[in-house]
Amino acid sequence: MITVVLNGDRMNFQVKDFVTFGRLYDQICPKDKVLKSLRINNIQVPAQRVSELRESLLEENTEIIMEFVTPIEYLGEILPGVIDYIKTTIELLPSVANSLRSGQSKSFKDIESLSESISALDTLRQSIYRIIELPGIDTSSILVRLRKFLGALESQDISEIANSVENDLPLVMRSYQDFFELALSKIREVHS
Repeated sequence: MITVVLNGDRMNFQVKDFVTFGRLYDQICPKDKVLKSLRINNIQVPAQRVSELRESLLEENTEIIMEFVTPIEYLGEILPGVIDYIKTTIELLPSVANSLRSGQSKSFKDIESLSESISALDTLRQSIYRIIELPGIDTSSILVRLRKFLGALESQDISEIANSVENDLPLVMRSYQDFFELALSKIREVHS
């Protein structure tokens, strides 16, 4: 027997009826909702790891607690943290540039994390456009700065990378910050 608590409602299922976590998830996931939180046997699992769990075999006496919310509710909850993350990142960019210039090996990991963060921010931005009606924003100058950063990475010129991190990326990150603040304002305006 598996116990599932879905948005506070307790249900019991037979393991043999689903076999894998993915089959169970697909059966009980509410339409037009997104997973906000997941706990399996009192262990918090990041919602973005659901795809990794899909083929996991279900075990007897497992308790799965899931909370689903609308995409708008989810964005309203996560965007303040995203905005704070961007502000912190902007503050750290000069020190990342300086560590690059001084040849600290840690700085390359920072650049890799920064690149992944920018990619994730852009994916979130694109998702928001599908969920909320927002005015189109001219991003051409930001794209030029991102291309400059990517070009510096490709050339592996440490000085160019450091200059781009210090001069281009703060503007790129501020544009993301402005966009997410606009989206959050729109969510609060429409759903208050």
